[in-house]
Amino acid sequence: MNGMEGIFGIIGIGAGLYSLYAWFQLKFKGIINTSILVPKDTNIKKCKDKEAYRAAAGPKLLVLAVVLILYGAEDLYNTYVQSTGKLFWVMLVLVLAVLVWFAWTVKKLNAKYF
Repeated sequence: MNGMEGIFGIIGIGAGLYSLYAWFQLKFKGIINTSILVPKDTNIKKCKDKEAYRAAAGPKLLVLAVVLILYGAEDLYNTYVQSTGKLFWVMLVLVLAVLVWFAWTVKKLNAKYF
């Protein structure tokens, strides 16, 4: 072991938990997280329809959070417990596809509502 094994699993779980926190804020408190959903220089007060934005972005953010947490857990399991074989590659492709999908759809939402 060189100490760096499992770093992507830890990053995946951390990013997933942060995304889950951002989803919780969006869903239950109405707070739009500027570090995940919109660029930092975006004025949230200029949102054309905050409720519609929350309804559209919430499920996408939840999917991202769940996939990142699952990927991180699978990577740590694969690294420290037992090889998962092809499941590792399936999860890696899935997380990359979800990241691209999330970025693309959120960019479209931001163009529509801001």
